Amino acid sequence: MSMITPELKAIHLFKHLKKDELEKVLTQCKEKKVPKDTVLFKEGSVSDDVYLIAEGRVEVFLTRGDVIVLLAELGPSSFFGEMALLTERTRSASVKTVTDCRFFVMTKAKFKTIIKNEPAIGVKLLLALSEILSQRIAMTNRNLETYFLISKAIVDNEEFRRLYILAHKGESAPSSNG
Repeated sequence: MSMITPELKAIHLFKHLKKDELEKVLTQCKEKKVPKDTVLFKEGSVSDDVYLIAEGRVEVFLTRGDVIVLLAELGPSSFFGEMALLTERTRSASVKTVTDCRFFVMTKAKFKTIIKNEPAIGVKLLLALSEILSQRIAMTNRNLETYFLISKAIVDNEEFRRLYILAHKGESAPSSNG
């Protein structure tokens, strides 16, 4: 019986793979069921797994003091933790399950095994990873531009600064008239 579900087939990481190639990749993954409200890993932790979401939803977030910054909510056909396959860095964000989840998890060692033993599949996976990372860099650049323009407007325009403070602090800001 095939492990391939429509959700797994739709994962961008597998975009260039044929059915038999995807089957080979999935044999290198471990299926993992995780209950709702489980922290899978925390920002700064060491881990070398990529998680492929077969069922359920997760939140990707940062903690800054007592503030939680939600970066993304991901569901079936999404994946996270891919940087662990390419670098030795610690996790750049925390991930928590929002619902009961079912994942296919691949370690860096298994990823390297695929690249070594099945180079054609490895190239296709690396191509898909580079496409995904390029998209994420482009999105980050757009976000940085937006944040820069907002920051510049706050600094340069007193009325905008007053409205921004009002909107984000929920307090009355001093008017420009005193």
